[in-house]
Amino acid sequence: MHTTPAPVVVAVGRKCSLVAIDFAAAEALRHHRGLHLVHGMDVAALGPDADSAELARVEEEAGAVLGAAVRHAMAVVGGLVPVTSTLSEAPAVSAVYASAHDAPLVVVGRCPESRLTHPYVRSVTGAVAARVHVPVVSVPDDWEDDDAPPHVVVGVDHPEQSVPVLHEAFQAARDRHALLTVVTSRWDPAAYVLDPAAYAADHAWPERLRAGVEAVLPALRAEYDEVPVEIHVRKARPGEVLIDASRHACLLVLGRHDPVLPRDSHLGPIARSVLAEAACPVLLTTPRRPARVRRAIHLDPQPA
Repeated sequence: MHTTPAPVVVAVGRKCSLVAIDFAAAEALRHHRGLHLVHGMDVAALGPDADSAELARVEEEAGAVLGAAVRHAMAVVGGLVPVTSTLSEAPAVSAVYASAHDAPLVVVGRCPESRLTHPYVRSVTGAVAARVHVPVVSVPDDWEDDDAPPHVVVGVDHPEQSVPVLHEAFQAARDRHALLTVVTSRWDPAAYVLDPAAYAADHAWPERLRAGVEAVLPALRAEYDEVPVEIHVRKARPGEVLIDASRHACLLVLGRHDPVLPRDSHLGPIARSVLAEAACPVLLTTPRRPARVRRAIHLDPQPA
């Protein structure tokens, strides 16, 4: 039985990020999938005392926002893929979640004001990533896809645990005919405090980090043999390294843990800082389940 592939989903905010729609449309065209736009009104936020006139006003404004977004999307795709939409009474995150179950990708815009948000206030991107089990892309509203050669960057911490993330980064680079740069960094203040002399005398760390990345690349290089790959090893905070790399990239790829984990634990401080400050779109890859550690049970010997 023939089934229609699930569409790329893009969240339409109150300010209607055209840049996010453009990015989502490009992905839909690239993979021959439809494009589905979702806008949440959050009717419950009006409170129990809201009258019918106020509700009608909110619905009219939300309909106008979504209508403008749909017209823009249709102009971008030029009839090559179908464009559909949902106007939901739910909050933005719940509305996107309801449409994202089978989506190949969810795209969310990031307004410049989000950089000023308190670090403990969850962004829409973070909240969506906490609930959906598909890749999520955060697109800065001020991002421009220039004419520079395409360049994808992927951040790697523990290479042996990062093969799924690297797979998605290689695929993204192949899709864009892009150079792929694998970035890893050394930042271990605790080791410096415990033994500053040994830390300073360790001159082999760049080769050690590079060798760790190289060890997991042969199969990926063979599968994606048309993708040129570079490895960059830096000595700096990982978040700062990735934010700096994003200034010269068309996509930055990061891993995340499974959303079944406790609230927000799928995104660490590095991912949060990168999401807030990256100059290019950030792809949070398909969630991976954390390693499970079995707890040993020691029984006292029973008396004979």
